[in-house]
Amino acid sequence: MALKRKAVAKVTEEIDVQEAVQEENQPEEDDEEEEKLKQQEAQTTSARKKELKAMGAADLKELVVRKGLEPGNKANMIEVMLNHEAEARAAQREHEAKMRMVVIQKKEELEAMSASELKDLCSAKGITGVLSKSVRVGKLLQLWQQEDGVNKGLAQMAWAKREGELAVMGKAALRKLCEQRGVEAVVKEVMVERLLRYEVEAGLFARPVTEHEAKEEAPRTTNKGDVVEALLASEASRKKEVELKKQQEEAAANKRRKLEEMSLQELKKALSMLKKDDMVEALFQVGIQEEKMAARKAELNAMGKDELKQLLFRKGLETTGSKHAQAEAILAHEAKSREELKAYGAKVEQFLVKRRQELEAKTAAELKDICVNKGLKVGGGKEDCVQRLLEEARRDGDVDKALAMLARANRREELLTMESADLKKLCDQASVDATVKEVMVERLLTHEAEHGTTAKVVVESSRKRK
Repeated sequence: MALKRKAVAKVTEEIDVQEAVQEENQPEEDDEEEEKLKQQEAQTTSARKKELKAMGAADLKELVVRKGLEPGNKANMIEVMLNHEAEARAAQREHEAKMRMVVIQKKEELEAMSASELKDLCSAKGITGVLSKSVRVGKLLQLWQQEDGVNKGLAQMAWAKREGELAVMGKAALRKLCEQRGVEAVVKEVMVERLLRYEVEAGLFARPVTEHEAKEEAPRTTNKGDVVEALLASEASRKKEVELKKQQEEAAANKRRKLEEMSLQELKKALSMLKKDDMVEALFQVGIQEEKMAARKAELNAMGKDELKQLLFRKGLETTGSKHAQAEAILAHEAKSREELKAYGAKVEQFLVKRRQELEAKTAAELKDICVNKGLKVGGGKEDCVQRLLEEARRDGDVDKALAMLARANRREELLTMESADLKKLCDQASVDATVKEVMVERLLTHEAEHGTTAKVVVESSRKRK
């Protein structure tokens, strides 16, 4: 430590002397210094070569092995030792140059401070008295050196250099390096959010579509000139379907409202009168559904194998297996879709019940203001406003949005309870990039610093570039 402090003090003195002299011909002096270094290195190598030649083969071999080098014949061992020692001297010169740079940077940092700032810093460090700026800088430098400032500066320099090397690497290379080092390359919360985004884009939280909405149309080839006409025709058809759906929903809502407006006695009377009819209707609907299923099965069985494969592909199902298996897979998928739609309908009703309770807790004036903001009629009593708002929630998609948000929140909680390894598998299966480059760089730097390998890695990378 004492030797190191003397070396740093010497570097500081040299800097002071050099800064006192104007360097008018710096490029020429650098060339002269480089040439001088080459000559000195050649003399050192020549002298050392003579010493090694004068050694016995056994002594030379022992020296080579002690240095961790591969022994060979005498000429080869001399060459190996000369190269090894030359590299060591070069590394020492590089280390001294870095030390010099660290001291210069600290000196410049102190010199850039104002007189009052330097005075305050000196007082904080226990340096008192009426001192000139240069003296204050010198004393602060000495104190910084005693506090291991040089080593800390070298560590910061190595960190910055390694950070630059990692920052230019691609994500795949960084992830591989993380795996080699045993460093966690991903953040659990990031994986969760990116998986959620993928699932949202895949429509996993959207309202299930009816068979009518999801009807399959065989792809048709069209000429370039027919593209616009086809799109216009498709848009017109879509608008008609939307309008028809709206009318059907409004009719269903009106029918429900009329039933809700009936008293308990009226409902009981209606049920007693229509009990048999209801049973007949229920059985009739079951029969219709069975006929539809049989017709759908016959339709699928009548399709060609290629047509079935296209249908399976559009539904995101496996296209392998026999024709019968493919048809059964489609029927099972459609049955599942109907169940999902039914379950979704139940969720909608639950949401509307809760929404009704929230609206009924408001005053008539508050409800009318909400109706005005939504462009709805404000006539009638409180119950009329509540009903209008519930019907509007069905029509404008508020219910679907609220249910989607609830589903996402539940899914987020589910994902957060999973282990990171399981989340990684999900990300890989969905081809979701779960890595953050800055996080990988930071974690690799911290790992290398904790294991004392940052400086070693920087030196090795410098040698590779040379």
